[in-house]
Amino acid sequence: MAINKEELAELINKLPDKDIHLVADLVKRLISHPNDYHIPYDDEELTEDDIKAIEQGKKEFREGKTIKFEDILHELQD
Repeated sequence: MAINKEELAELINKLPDKDIHLVADLVKRLISHPNDYHIPYDDEELTEDDIKAIEQGKKEFREGKTIKFEDILHELQD
């Protein structure tokens, strides 16, 4: 999917305020780690196991069984 900076800005402007920090963090990481650009986009179809894992993750998130990103950020920065 080709997208230009203006279209990306429009998408970002539509984000709910609660999600802005997540997207900002992702963009900052992409800018500060340009060597990761060689990693190809994963365009494979989802398997049944993938779909089950996603649904399980959503369920655990709704039930408050997940860990907040901010609580593990220090581990990722090492």
